Amino acid sequence: MTEQNAQNNQPPRQIAQIALVTGASRGIGEAIAKQLAAQGCFVIGTATTENGAKQIGDRLADQGAGRVLDVRDTAAMDALVKSIEAEFGAISILVNNAGITKDGLLMRMSEQDFQDILQVHLGAVFHLSKAVLRGMSKARFGRIINISSVVGQMGNAGQTN
Repeated sequence: MTEQNAQNNQPPRQIAQIALVTGASRGIGEAIAKQLAAQGCFVIGTATTENGAKQIGDRLADQGAGRVLDVRDTAAMDALVKSIEAEFGAISILVNNAGITKDGLLMRMSEQDFQDILQVHLGAVFHLSKAVLRGMSKARFGRIINISSVVGQMGNAGQTN
């Protein structure tokens, strides 16, 4: 049941598609979340801060919700997917959009920065995709969309990652 429905003592509405968009507080993720909501999806957008999650929820209004998520934390990803499934139903659309940059020269990049980049750009995609697949398989419908940077095709000087 959505918070708004719970506050108004209304039964939960039937939602056709549940979409999870990581990195939805700004930029491409924000635009994707808005478009999915405009197409009739109920969108859960994630941000790394409470303020970012609140802004997502405010923008989506009754078409979605904002949640805090650190995509480097596998337990947090599992907990989020379980809470979404319990509250709204199975996730049918996953947009792996969260990304970070630690631009600089390779010789100056720390091991921790390297690990953070791998976890956000690769680990989170693997883990979230795996976490939503059971619900998608059961529903016999699902879409997983992975967003990447153009820098992945042709880098620039000083962009180690």
